[in-house]
Amino acid sequence: MTQTIEREFKVSLTEQQFNQLRAAYSWPTPFTQTNYYYELPQNGLYQQHMGLRTRLYQEQAEQTLKVPQTGATRTLLEITDTMPLATAQQLIAQQTIQPNQQIAKYLETIGIDWASLFIWGQATTKRRVLTLPSRRLTLDQTTYPDQTADYELELEFDDMILAQPFFQDIVARFKLTQTAPLNKIQRAKNHQS
Repeated sequence: MTQTIEREFKVSLTEQQFNQLRAAYSWPTPFTQTNYYYELPQNGLYQQHMGLRTRLYQEQAEQTLKVPQTGATRTLLEITDTMPLATAQQLIAQQTIQPNQQIAKYLETIGIDWASLFIWGQATTKRRVLTLPSRRLTLDQTTYPDQTADYELELEFDDMILAQPFFQDIVARFKLTQTAPLNKIQRAKNHQS
């Protein structure tokens, strides 16, 4: 169980830009993750600008609630409960979250009945992560149930003074259009079959 503040820069990529970035860096072996997205009746999470997912990795899983924070950059409080893969698969089948864990407790404290959550969609991402001093560069290729794929570059950071010029250099070098992409939850809503 963790609570972290996520600070990041993101940019959407074309497939060609994705391939150029993939070739330009020595990325570790990619891994695959599948996200299942939750919502409340009447889009209760969306109305509060929150997102909730269960993420399955090859041998483990986690549930993460993202809560927006104020600030100049995209800043989120991430509340994460880890669990064995089998537990996550069972919770997905039941369309619920872990009771008595951080996420359920947080939702209760803000008056949300987490028992009414349901899964509305999913997406699978092939992710490459390059860990650098004070930052993580992530290159994603995400596929949705309607077989649409999209590409994204993300830089998570602790120190904006180091991160911003590094990210701006990548944007300039690869001629990226610096528009903030929709988040994966919003993109997944557009691509369910």
